[in-house]
Amino acid sequence: MRLRVLRHFAVVAETLNFHRAAEKVNLSQQAISKSIIQLESQLGLRLMDRDRQSVVLTEQGKYLLPYVQEVLAAARRLDDAVASAGDVRTGSLSIGATPTFLESVIPDALNAFQQRYETTPIKVERGDFAYLCTLLMRGDIDLFFSTAPAENSAHLVRKITMGQDRNVIVVRAGHPLAGKDSVAFEELARYPQIATLNYPRGAAYVERLAASKDMRVPHPALTVESTHLSLERVSSSESWWIAPHILVRSRLNGGGIAMLQVDPPDNAWDLVMVTRRDYSPARKMMDFQAVMRSCLTNSSY
Repeated sequence: MRLRVLRHFAVVAETLNFHRAAEKVNLSQQAISKSIIQLESQLGLRLMDRDRQSVVLTEQGKYLLPYVQEVLAAARRLDDAVASAGDVRTGSLSIGATPTFLESVIPDALNAFQQRYETTPIKVERGDFAYLCTLLMRGDIDLFFSTAPAENSAHLVRKITMGQDRNVIVVRAGHPLAGKDSVAFEELARYPQIATLNYPRGAAYVERLAASKDMRVPHPALTVESTHLSLERVSSSESWWIAPHILVRSRLNGGGIAMLQVDPPDNAWDLVMVTRRDYSPARKMMDFQAVMRSCLTNSSY
């Protein structure tokens, strides 16, 4: 049984769509379908039910998927070990990160890491915790960095706490509220808010601030998804913005924006590195972990 066929099954199982699966592996839809038929014939099992509109894993397919992902991950580790044999600086590194990490800590970590591993190819994947878990289990990435999820993750996953973060409220330097020892929510609510689209942690913090004063939750004056736009807008207006500290720490250190001392402060959450539980980390993975921990030291709570 060829690894190529197993990979095709894993990609179809992830996307539940032959067309999208074919795009991911740069093959035709017919070639992917042929691989699945070949695998089912070799195993003597029907792994998925499909028609023109949908793909659904059978119970046998669901049962075998974690084992297929484990085989693919092991094959990738073997390839990397062979490439690295005799020279720890060779071989590749594939990492994943959630958007907040990518826009804050990862660039600095990559710069520091590549000073030592100048010739090591690095791939960086973006996604949420669930998607990055899928890539990890399939062997497409070696590790990833994320906010710790509220739900329990798969038992094959190991989470290592790297630090903590919390939301902060920022305004432009020179804002009427900047520099005050303490800012009450009543004062803050007099100014327009910039909200981040699809960011429940930020919305929950505003709700908690409003509830502490028996006030209604203010309606945001501007709601955007772009971190860059939010930073530019808050630094040139009377608006305030809630964001994770690691996302704004460089701008806070460099000037242009200021952090308000709002009571109560937000609750902290863990920042984690995630690997496979059965994975013996290579030297370069341990080095990247050390680099990330160092980069997080100045921003964690």
